[in-house]
Formats: sequence, C-alpha cells, structure tokens
Amino acid sequence: MDAYRRVLAAPGVAGVLLLGFLARIPFSTLGLLLTLHCVRTLDRSYLEAGLVVTATTIGTAISSPWRGRLVDTKGLRRAVLPSILVQSVAVVAMAFAPFEAVLVLALIGGLFGLPVWSIVRTSLSVLVPATLRRSAFALDSVFTELVFMIGPAAVTLAALAAGTRASLVVVGVLVALAGIGMAVTNPPTRSDQLMLPARLPAPLEAAEGAVLAQQELLAERRVAEDLRTGQIPVIAPGQGDPGKTAARRALLTAGGLSVLLATATGSLVLTATDLSIVAILDERGLAARIAGMMALWCAGSLVGGLVYGAMSRGLDPLWVLLGLGALSLPVAVTASGDLLLLAVTITLAGLFIAPMITATGEAIAQLVPEAVRGEAMGWHGTAMTVGAAAGSPVVGAVIDGAGPAWGVGAAGAVALLVALAALLARRVRRSRRRGRWEAAAG
Repeated sequence: MDAYRRVLAAPGVAGVLLLGFLARIPFSTLGLLLTLHCVRTLDRSYLEAGLVVTATTIGTAISSPWRGRLVDTKGLRRAVLPSILVQSVAVVAMAFAPFEAVLVLALIGGLFGLPVWSIVRTSLSVLVPATLRRSAFALDSVFTELVFMIGPAAVTLAALAAGTRASLVVVGVLVALAGIGMAVTNPPTRSDQLMLPARLPAPLEAAEGAVLAQQELLAERRVAEDLRTGQIPVIAPGQGDPGKTAARRALLTAGGLSVLLATATGSLVLTATDLSIVAILDERGLAARIAGMMALWCAGSLVGGLVYGAMSRGLDPLWVLLGLGALSLPVAVTASGDLLLLAVTITLAGLFIAPMITATGEAIAQLVPEAVRGEAMGWHGTAMTVGAAAGSPVVGAVIDGAGPAWGVGAAGAVALLVALAALLARRVRRSRRRGRWEAAAG
C-alpha cells in the first residue's frame, strides 16, 4: 500500500478525490431516475424512457471533448459555469415538463454536462508524479465504484418515498452544488498553477542559471517547473499554445485509436454485464438478489482496482480488455446453474473493470501533452459513453432474442476478438516497421 500512501500524501490529492466522489453522486443517479420518472410519473413505456436516457448520453458524448478543451483553454471556472447555469436548470425543469420537453431537456443537459471526469483525471495527472499516476487513477476508479454502489440505490429509495419529481429537483440542486464546489476549490489542471518552492535545490538552481544564461542561443523559454511532478512545459518564443488539435492529432494514431477502441469495447462489456445480471436473476425469479449480486460485482472491481494501482508496472489496455472479456464469459456459463457459483463468477467478472478504466485513462494521459490533457480525457469519456450507448440496445436485443446468458457471453466474446485482433495488428505493424528500418540500415 506504499504507492497509495504516497499518492494521498501529495498535496491536494485527497481533496480532489473527495471532490470527485461527491460531485459524481448526482450524475450516477440520472439515468435510473429519468427512467423511473418516465415510467412511473409520466406513464410512458420503457422504450420511451430509454430514448430519454439515450438523449442524455448523446449530449454527453458530444460535449465531453469540448468541455475538456474549455478546461484546457479557458480554465476550470469558465468551463463549469455553463453547467451550473444550464444543466442544473434542465434537470429541475424535467421534473415538471411533459415527455416531449423532457426529451429535449435531456439532450440539452447532456450537452452542458459538468466535466467531472475530465477535471478530476486532469488534476490528478498534475498533482502526482507520472510514476504514481496509475495508483492515483486506480484510487479514483475505486471511488467511482463506490459512487455507483451508493447513488442508484439512494435515488431509488428517494423516488419511491418522495416521488420522482421531488427527486429530480434535489438532483438538479446537487448538480449545481457540485459545479459550485468545483469552481470554489478550483483544483489545478496545469502544472503552472502549482506553487513553486521558494528556493530550488542547488543542482537544479545551477542548471537553471546555465539555461537562462544561454536563453538567446537556445531560443527557448521555460514556463513552469514543478519538482513534485517533473512536468516542465517548454514553449519556444512565438510558438504560443501547442494548438487546439493537438489532442486529436495524438489520439488519431494507431496507438491512440487502439486505446479508444479498448475503452469503448470495455464500456460495452460493462453495460452488457449489468443488463445480463438483472435479466438472469429476474428470469430465475430472484429479483430480490439483484442488489446483492451488483454489490459483489462492484466489490470485485474495487479489489481489482486496488491491486492494479499497487502494481509496479501497468498493463497494456488491450491486455486488460482481454482479461475483462475472458472473465465475463463464465457468467454466461453459470447463468442457469448454482447461485453460489454464479455469485463467484460475477465477482470475478468485476476484477478487470477498474483496471480497464485506469489503464485506458493512464495511456491517454501519456499520449498527449499536458496543455491538452483535459480535452483528451474528454475523448476518453466520450469513448466510454459511446460504448455504453451502443451496447445497451444491441445487448438488449440479444437478451430478448437468445436469452440473458447470451448478453454477457456475446459481449465477452466481442472483447476477446477485439483485443486479440488489435494485438495482432500491432505486432504485424511493428514487424513491418522493423523490417523497413533494417532494410534502410542495410
């Protein structure tokens, strides 16, 4: 646990993790609450409720990179102000609007969603050294799992006790408070926002003096230095900001696309497992066991996240996706068998959830410069959203047509095929590149 002690000992990290935990709670409840509101209060079908959730998802997928770029270019407070003003009002308005208006308001709320994910991950990448980034992201994934264990259960109880209209009003207020909390605390998202030490260690001071003495010859200017993170942005005179498209240029490469593909496919597997657990137990007449099985699934993710974050070396996201797919398949095999064995396989299926989120987030943070990391984390969130949005209807159709076990089984098989195909393509690409280098050297 030494890695986690060092992460939590870094100034500001514990506060950012706590802020992310509290700010994510209202957002973890929105999908379920909107479904309950449409079905129970507006007397609409589950299909129509799904359209509302899809509208929110589409808005979030579109806005995540844009909101992350606002964090990079305009600062955190400028980025969260539209969310405080628009998203919170949209959520409250949905409590009293007819279904057609709810559909539009859901899309608007998603477009102006509070970029909690981008802010927390970007801030953590600044506050801790690169060697501890995996552990910091793993802790954040663990806190996220706790959020999704608490939020949906709490909002279900609130909706049943006080009604969905009152619950939507409360969630809308919590969204505003989350944005205000982020604006007030204003966690750093770039290393030049951190306070520098009053005096550098002697070797670094000597090196700094030598560089400054040769500034004209080297034609460069140092902007900021953070001894804790080792991130030293250097900008040549007249060069300005690295450019708005830097994040997209870095991600539109073979390496970047493979990480985004692993993220989206992993999110699809999570959605499929979630739906399949509910369908499996409901078909067996064990609906009362759903909450317990979900808790075991989340517990597996907590354990996997803690173990992965403590590892001295991380894993390639494609290998993590391979493990996620492989451990999801046993759930399909045990779906109609002994309940205890099903509980064991569901717990094991959760082991690679937090590592998948951590590994893909860490890989993207390493691919892009610090100045555009907020936008890159927004693309990471978009990939997760797209995977979940694509997975829900497809997996639902598979469950309806072939049975609950086939939902998680098909998703696990897809994850295995995608991971193996991407690993093979990477190996072929590297082999060809090595051949070209050897031919040029010869």
